[in-house]
Amino acid sequence: MMWRWKVIMTISVLLKVFSKIFKIRFIKTVALKTAVLSIAMLSATVSANTQVCPGKDATTPTDIFITENIDPEMVIDSRTGLAWARCVVGQQWNPSTQQCTGEALRLTWKEALQAASSYQAANKDNWRVPNIKELVSIVERQCVDPAANLAIFANSPSEHYWSSTPNTAATKKLEAWAVAFYNGRIDSNDKQSDFYVRMVRYAE
Repeated sequence: MMWRWKVIMTISVLLKVFSKIFKIRFIKTVALKTAVLSIAMLSATVSANTQVCPGKDATTPTDIFITENIDPEMVIDSRTGLAWARCVVGQQWNPSTQQCTGEALRLTWKEALQAASSYQAANKDNWRVPNIKELVSIVERQCVDPAANLAIFANSPSEHYWSSTPNTAATKKLEAWAVAFYNGRIDSNDKQSDFYVRMVRYAE
């Protein structure tokens, strides 16, 4: 995960700085080591929870999503005609705060497909797990942590999300395609992996 990489890099930089200041090859005192690790973890935590958008052009601008005169638990992408659940499976839409609340669930690929049959949002029950092409269509390429439009998909975990698309390669039959929403990358992963799920349906 990206936050782990940031922890490693932050610790490495801090150790080099302290080594130069004190002209030693390594930090000997436990107290100083603890301080360095605490600073690194704090920095990584802040970074992991703060979206960064270094790009210039939005790939999922807010104005392409229809939010008016429809149930607030979903949005409609005017480009694709797809209706998306605003919250990840396990979360609930809070109309007062306009946010998704609750704990998002991590599911295996099979569990994700099964969850679609009983999933309900916006008074609809014909939801499904998106295929990989559909899921990629809501990746916000100008942002990371998460690579999503948070004005539309509030409180989106910055992690992997399942698609319904299995990997059909002869040597990858036990894998399916997912999108890593911390940077928008498409990955093939073991179907037993526990990932998040955002449901989709065709708008009526």
